Amino acid sequence: MDRRERNWLLVLVGVFLLVNVITLSPLVPWQKWLLWSRPTPDRIVPVEFENYQIRLPQGGVEVKANEFVQFVATSKDVTYGFGVFRPDGTMVFQMQVLPGYQNKITWRFDTPGVYDVRSTEYSGPRHPEMYIPNAIRVLP
Repeated sequence: MDRRERNWLLVLVGVFLLVNVITLSPLVPWQKWLLWSRPTPDRIVPVEFENYQIRLPQGGVEVKANEFVQFVATSKDVTYGFGVFRPDGTMVFQMQVLPGYQNKITWRFDTPGVYDVRSTEYSGPRHPEMYIPNAIRVLP
């Protein structure tokens, strides 16, 4: 490797490190809480997937804004995706739901409102049916 290639490599590594430090820093204004800080959940919500169906607790899910909610998703047959979406269709978060595991994600909803749930992993011909509008209600 000649000197110019080595310098270019150092610049790329420097840019990579700088971008990671900036985007993962708790000093960044949009970083309100850190996913890796392992907050204690205020609520635990079970979500079950089986035979192209998503089962939430009876009556849906109702949480308060700014409380930490842990979703524990399980699948009894194939891999699914657990996705939460705003009414305008933009994604809030998603995670893979692997069969035979308790798949967990802890989230804090900042904005009151209603959120839709859908599978984000293609699991077969009935995949488009895996949609629950207004499944999560976030109260002020």
